Amino acid sequence: MRYILLIISFLFCLPIYSEVSYSRELEEIFSKLDEMILRREEYRGMKEERIRMLQKQFNNQVSIEESFHVNKLFYEEYYVYNADSAMAYADKNLDIALQLKRKDWEYVWKINKSFLLSATGLLKEAEDELKSVPVKELSGDVLTDYYGQMVYLWSHFGQYTGSQSENVQRSYLDKERMYRDSVYSVVKPSHPLYLWYKGCYFQYQGEDEMRKVIPELTQVLDSASLETRYDAMNAYILGSIYRDLGDMDNYMKYLAYSSMADITSCNKDIASLEELGTYLFSLGDIDRAYSYINYCLQNALFYNNRVRIMGISGIIGQINGMYHEHMRQQGERVRSYLVIVSVLSVVLLLSIIYIYYKLRQLAASRSKLREMNGELNRHVYDLSEAQKQLKEVNDKLQSLNVELKDVNAQLRESNYVKEEYIGYVFSICSNYINKLDEYRKNINRKIKTNQIAEVKAMTDRPTMAQKELKEFYKNFDAIFLHVYPSFVSDFNELLLPEERIVLKEGELLNTELRIYALVRLGINDSVKIAEFLHCSPQTVYNNRLKVRNKAIVPKEQFAETVRLLGKMKE
Repeated sequence: MRYILLIISFLFCLPIYSEVSYSRELEEIFSKLDEMILRREEYRGMKEERIRMLQKQFNNQVSIEESFHVNKLFYEEYYVYNADSAMAYADKNLDIALQLKRKDWEYVWKINKSFLLSATGLLKEAEDELKSVPVKELSGDVLTDYYGQMVYLWSHFGQYTGSQSENVQRSYLDKERMYRDSVYSVVKPSHPLYLWYKGCYFQYQGEDEMRKVIPELTQVLDSASLETRYDAMNAYILGSIYRDLGDMDNYMKYLAYSSMADITSCNKDIASLEELGTYLFSLGDIDRAYSYINYCLQNALFYNNRVRIMGISGIIGQINGMYHEHMRQQGERVRSYLVIVSVLSVVLLLSIIYIYYKLRQLAASRSKLREMNGELNRHVYDLSEAQKQLKEVNDKLQSLNVELKDVNAQLRESNYVKEEYIGYVFSICSNYINKLDEYRKNINRKIKTNQIAEVKAMTDRPTMAQKELKEFYKNFDAIFLHVYPSFVSDFNELLLPEERIVLKEGELLNTELRIYALVRLGINDSVKIAEFLHCSPQTVYNNRLKVRNKAIVPKEQFAETVRLLGKMKE
């Protein structure tokens, strides 16, 4: 046995390739992304089927205007899927616009054509196409799309130049930033890329400004299907913002979401997965980096995206080299394990034979002893089992009694709180109904007397809302302290003596105490607390952090300790 243990120890001392570890959420997201890449042909088939259905639907067109709109439908299916086909439909609609002398149509399709030229790396041609569009004649969404295409064009100029010409690249990126400002100044909230342009703008406005756009993007993406190019772009810009803020887990998360949307929509101009693969490579995740970058290279070659091909070529060689070295090391390790396992198997087999022989010798001598002690052992065992079962029953009864006491206490407290707050809510609702009716009557009177300016002044001032909010705080403080009269003193006992809260004259609770009053009531989520108190989640977070830093109890136990504060009024 000693030799077996030595072999096992040697086996565990062998070098093992270091795998990158992620959070559980990220690992689940990456697994789903890996699965979607394997299903790429399924998504491509669905895309081709949609195109075939369009071809069947619009097989016989009679008017030139109908042809124009049909060409637009085919362009929208092809423009990020097959550049050559999309270009053919763009040229058709440009010819129709020139034929009908529709300048507005002509400008739109010149912008669309510039996008295709930029996407395929024909940047000078794309720039020439945009230069032929008179900016002063554009308005609305067309002007937005023009500036948006300028952002796309100069971004590709910067990527195409690379870091080898830093001064030139910097000038291109400055132009890109300038047009980001321009597009945000004209884009309307109704535009499908509004959030993308907003995120691009705020990304360069500093950390505080960047954080302002995160909730809006997060809300949209949480309800998104991740099946459109718009979803991909929104997820990409949110990931870029998190990267600039130093939150790399969320950076990878939203890059993965963006990649999922690109794969589902069969977007061949895929930037998010390329960026994600490159970052994973820097972390040492060679397998995923190899898979993601190879997928991006296949798409770039299919779409003939010269910018992407050039960008990928700078990293693909390194990844391939590391990947093949990784596979070689794995092969060597497997061969070593096979040798060790073979030796170990032989040793184990010999050990089993030896042990079996010794057991046969012992079996005869133990047989008689087992017969003599068998009956006694059965009685002892039965008694032991009975005692064990009795102890388990007693332990369960004690545990149930403790749990029952806790549940009864919680129920009493919960019922009391419910009774107090139900009456409070009914009172507030009745009061607000009366106030709203009086407000309605007042406005009605002024409208009847044509006092429109006064009505507008009444509705413009936030004074009423502020007054009502102040009254809301006052009522909440009063009813809470009615339920838990000792809460303030008990809460101060958790703080350092010099940091204890001293309320101003007339105050029942301040903002910090209100936040933890809600925690005492079972509301621990900062977002929900912020909604209840009509303030920002950041304000709630900062106040909670500030108070925890003053506490004499461990920070991780502070919230749970607060939940037990305040003796309920008898």
